[in-house]
Amino acid sequence: MSPVMTESKSAVALTGVSKSYGAVHALIDVSIEVAAGEVVGLVGENGAGKSTLIGVLSGSVRPDHGELRVDGEPVSFGDARTLSGKGVSVVTQEQALVEALRVYENLFLGRESAFGHSLFLRKRRMRALATKILQESGLGHISADAVVSDLTYPQRQLVEIAKAFAAARMSDARPIILLDEPTSALSESEAELLFGLIERWRERAAFIYVSHILRDVLRLCSRLVILKDGQVVDALDNVGVTDSHLHELMVGRERSADYYREEAQGSGRSDQVVVQLKGAGSGALFRHIDLTINAGEVVGFAGVVGSGKSELAAAIAGAVPFDSGSFSYLGQTRTHWKVPTAIDAGVLYVPPERATDSIFASASVRQNISIGILDLLQSKATRLLRLGREREMTRDLIKRMSIKTASPATPLGELSGGNQQKAVFARWLERPCQVLILDDPTRGIDVGTREEIYTLIRDLAGRGVAIVLCSESLEELIGLSNRIVVLKDGELSAEIPALTGAKPGELDIIKHMM
Repeated sequence: MSPVMTESKSAVALTGVSKSYGAVHALIDVSIEVAAGEVVGLVGENGAGKSTLIGVLSGSVRPDHGELRVDGEPVSFGDARTLSGKGVSVVTQEQALVEALRVYENLFLGRESAFGHSLFLRKRRMRALATKILQESGLGHISADAVVSDLTYPQRQLVEIAKAFAAARMSDARPIILLDEPTSALSESEAELLFGLIERWRERAAFIYVSHILRDVLRLCSRLVILKDGQVVDALDNVGVTDSHLHELMVGRERSADYYREEAQGSGRSDQVVVQLKGAGSGALFRHIDLTINAGEVVGFAGVVGSGKSELAAAIAGAVPFDSGSFSYLGQTRTHWKVPTAIDAGVLYVPPERATDSIFASASVRQNISIGILDLLQSKATRLLRLGREREMTRDLIKRMSIKTASPATPLGELSGGNQQKAVFARWLERPCQVLILDDPTRGIDVGTREEIYTLIRDLAGRGVAIVLCSESLEELIGLSNRIVVLKDGELSAEIPALTGAKPGELDIIKHMM
């Protein structure tokens, strides 16, 4: 395909780029050009090649062949330091901060020499500029002296964003800012901070913006490039384009009218109480929680970041301790409730931070799936793992979840985010399950994969599994839930029915969140 051309001189241009991982073709003859002053949206399903393309542009991925030019000059592939010196900075959803360092040290990592040679003066100047950048970016609530490991996941994502803009500010070259799912961990108000930064910088920088949130892509981007199966299938100006049209270009079909459809009648809901909380609390995270969850019910947890919703979900899964009140499971009060106990009892958990809490990136797809069922694969006679059965079960689970991988032996970290998330779900499908706890399960996931996950959730609920669903998307919560529990400042502020034919509006929920 010929390059996607712009009238202005290009800030960055890729021509004829291809990249394969064994038998999997991640990119096939991809050409794209971005001019200064443009925000180009790059969209496609998980596995379409978006992150690989961002890796090529940032220097972390070396393609098999092709050409890269920055400001018209050829640049060698795989040279991240040179590309950084030419103004290229990147924000990814899989964070790359050094957690043991402070915020200001992360913002200028690798650029310390620009602040002089005296250690004392250098640190003082770095702190001062970091504080100024954070304040100008609307992030003054984050201290430049804070140790990154002490920050919340969304705060760390904001530091990632500030780091990219700090690099652009310090570079003498024209800034080229690559944003790969930058808002996946952010609330709507935090995302607005990023959008404001893009608007302020767009006249002097070139942006490539990758997101599965199509309304954000359509709002921000001047041009759109659609990838499918590693190839550019279309490139168009953002004039009169709808999210439904983008969806059709991405997946090859129209989005179903019931994409966020309401639950079907005749579900698996019953009067059996599976989980009951009375006055439950955990330190400053949440307190005074009275809640019951029934079999086959989808209960949505809503709230802003820091409201306690994620911590409450994690406590039901055994990952956060209860220290007050009572917690009962299947009618039995539990006083020592931890993750291994919960798993044995059929309470399974998909946490929000996939990269740090869910997957083993260097381990194979097969190993990442089978780790959830190893105890079920042991021989009763010898207690040894039945490897043949493990291979058979994981192959079946890969097929059932439609995980795109060249082989079960492929390291999971080489797969797209959506396929990694499918592997996390596959890990639990062969275990007995009474309660499934999902915290932002579609974060960074394309629209096609979301539909698959929604179908899986409804299927499990239809079989009597109680679902606890945390999500930053109110649209998602409303469409999937039978009841929505709202948390504010660690306490329940509302319980809102969300039955078929009587779904609440987003404002009905938001007014209890703030």
